[in-house]
Amino acid sequence: MYNLTMTSRSKIDKIGDTLKKREDLNSSELKILLQWRNGFSDDLAYFYRKLSEQIEEEKRVALVRRIKRIDSIKKKLIRFKTMRLSTFQDIAGIRMILKSEEFLNEAYTLLRVQSTKHKLKRVDNYHKNPKEDGYRGIHLIYQTLSNIQLEIQLRTELEHIWATAVETYGELQKTSFKTGEGNSEWKDFFRLLSSYFAIIENSQPLEDHLTLSKAKLRKLLKDRIKSLKVIEKLNASTNNINIILDKHNKTGRRGKYALIELDILNNTTKVELFNKKDQSKAIEIYTQKELSNDGKNYVFVNIDDVEKIQDSYPNYFLNTRRLLELLSKIVLGQL
Repeated sequence: MYNLTMTSRSKIDKIGDTLKKREDLNSSELKILLQWRNGFSDDLAYFYRKLSEQIEEEKRVALVRRIKRIDSIKKKLIRFKTMRLSTFQDIAGIRMILKSEEFLNEAYTLLRVQSTKHKLKRVDNYHKNPKEDGYRGIHLIYQTLSNIQLEIQLRTELEHIWATAVETYGELQKTSFKTGEGNSEWKDFFRLLSSYFAIIENSQPLEDHLTLSKAKLRKLLKDRIKSLKVIEKLNASTNNINIILDKHNKTGRRGKYALIELDILNNTTKVELFNKKDQSKAIEIYTQKELSNDGKNYVFVNIDDVEKIQDSYPNYFLNTRRLLELLSKIVLGQL
């Protein structure tokens, strides 16, 4: 495995400066960036093992880890001009989705007090204080012994449904609601939905929704759902994708690593499964695919089975079934 200390922070930041200028990297710079990014696996494995052992499976919807796409790295650097690549907190990350707010708070408390060989550097509690766009969840940023940062995300199931719905509709509209782009009426819909989910979980809604009762918020949300034809549009555009499974092992639907490829143009999602011993091969294939500029979306994750992948990354499967169930209940006054 690549040693992260082999590359100086100044060299990584220089590569980041090139990406900020929207310039292409030469072959040597690209190799260094890929080796550095792909070298986070050992630290991710450490936290993944700890979380899987300490948080009972029956309390979780899913537990996954991933490394950030080169394209996503570039977009973030362009968006935040003063940010240095060497101090990225989410080049590598673990996401745990909990079945309730109670279990989320339990996991959060455990992470805050547990002993670890890495230092907890910062906590961004968007569960208690949601982002302006409605994003909710808890991010814990650790500084590792290799002097790099990685992020653990905690979300409730409702928070996760909301966040992946934003990404899914963004994919369909070829826009990024996460970065402030997109139709203002749809952004308002997502903000109302975030606050409504928060009230259901007895949590904190957005500041400009604090004075609204649950009934008033439901009415505003129902009006927006109907005026935008949210249910009809999502029904027509999602949930009919063709899923292709490609096994690099003989373990049926199970595998330690998965490479997910979303091809919106052809309405297809391909999932390639790899055993633990094939991690290097999997990362190499992932790297080749994401550098191909073929218009497809890729993510490389560690997870146990295909069903859990769909729970964790429904946006890569254009899967909005659970969201549509909840929206229908809101419209009918059942939620």
